[in-house]
Amino acid sequence: MIGRRMPQPGCMAMDTQIFNLKLSVYATSAYIVICSLVDEGIRASEEAINARWNDSPENLGSALGELRLWQVIGASVGPDDQTAYSPNPASLWRRPGVA
Repeated sequence: MIGRRMPQPGCMAMDTQIFNLKLSVYATSAYIVICSLVDEGIRASEEAINARWNDSPENLGSALGELRLWQVIGASVGPDDQTAYSPNPASLWRRPGVA
């Protein structure tokens, strides 16, 4: 979402409830990478995530899709036309297909 405040550096973005969702290892790993970037005050762009991702780009794409499907992360496009991701609060997470 555009205009959404990102947590300040030093403010923990990761919610350990992620492990209760039983998502794929790739999705959980991508979530941890995104939260790590946000915690460090770094915009979680695809480029920044890729720099820390140690698996295939296909698995990253699948992981990001899974996280978006569950509404665990949000995406926004910046002025540089790059997509950046941010963790949503657990209160927004939803099982796919459930309103």
